Amino acid sequence: MKRMIMWAIGLLVMVSAANAQLRKGDLLVGGSIGLGLDMVDTGVDIWGNGGTDVNVNFALSPGMQYMLTDNWYIGGSLLLAVAPGGSSTFMIGPGGGYYVPFNKNIGMMNTVGMGFGAANKKFAFLFQYSPELVISLSKKMYLTASLASMGYNSGSKSFSINLLNGGTLGFYYVF
Repeated sequence: MKRMIMWAIGLLVMVSAANAQLRKGDLLVGGSIGLGLDMVDTGVDIWGNGGTDVNVNFALSPGMQYMLTDNWYIGGSLLLAVAPGGSSTFMIGPGGGYYVPFNKNIGMMNTVGMGFGAANKKFAFLFQYSPELVISLSKKMYLTASLASMGYNSGSKSFSINLLNGGTLGFYYVF
């Protein structure tokens, strides 16, 4: 417990000592990993009890962003996702958005992206909006986190709003 508290204090000191902000001309290279939990009601079993099944999916998304101005950025990313039952997704596509700095250490990236690729061995198109909290670790390193997204997936023919049932954690380095 004492070690966890020391790590938290160290991270807080690092974040508060960082005095960085994204600027025009910055190239962010990095990516994120995601973990999603999908709870499915399995109905009533033979004894009359209700059941819930939890499906876990994992995603890896390397990418880069270029700051056009101090707030607007464009970029691209690659998505590799694996879900239960052997379903997998591979997509590549452009994205862009607006960066809102809250202070010198914390901001929010509002990203709208598209993806073209294969989902379960069929062509799929993805359109998604995701807000990400951006925390400056130093002048060149940023940590990102997201707990929400909204989008359309043509592979599953579904529109989804994901709030608190999956999250991403990312890391970006500025060149």
